[in-house]
Amino acid sequence: MIAKARFDKRLPTYFLLQALVPFLFSVIFIPLIPFWILFARPIHRKQYESLACELTARNLNIRRGFLFKVQKSIPLDKITDLAVNEGPILRYLGLCSLQIETAGGGGQGTNMGQAMLPGVIDADEFRDQVLEQRDRVVLDGSGGGAAAPSTSDVTVLAEISETLKRIESKLSDRKS
Repeated sequence: MIAKARFDKRLPTYFLLQALVPFLFSVIFIPLIPFWILFARPIHRKQYESLACELTARNLNIRRGFLFKVQKSIPLDKITDLAVNEGPILRYLGLCSLQIETAGGGGQGTNMGQAMLPGVIDADEFRDQVLEQRDRVVLDGSGGGAAAPSTSDVTVLAEISETLKRIESKLSDRKS
């Protein structure tokens, strides 16, 4: 492990406020807000405790969720951008989030090929570490590419090649 992201202790408050926004826009759920505030704190604390992000030599490993667990391993050579974002709730709490975009990240409005890490302490520094390691992987050619073929692989490929040549010659004999 090269680096590990640290998350701000105000993150459970962010999760709580983020969950309250739909309550405020839905008149039906406004009376439930006090109950949500009381009962959601332990849920958001667990959500915060389950959040982890580690930078390794070749991957960025992300873990989140305690009820619905999600683990992502993003190859560094597939990362195209790391953006530091601040929404209104994050800005109010003095936090920011790190958005990771990957090659083939899907269309606009989807989160395929992306990951969001809210509340990363020193997000700019962590972003720079990830980008430096990504550049090392890409420039050294030690990225997620295929390993050199073994001797047995080369033998099998040579046999396949010979078989294909025999099939081609038989097909060309039939055409003649």
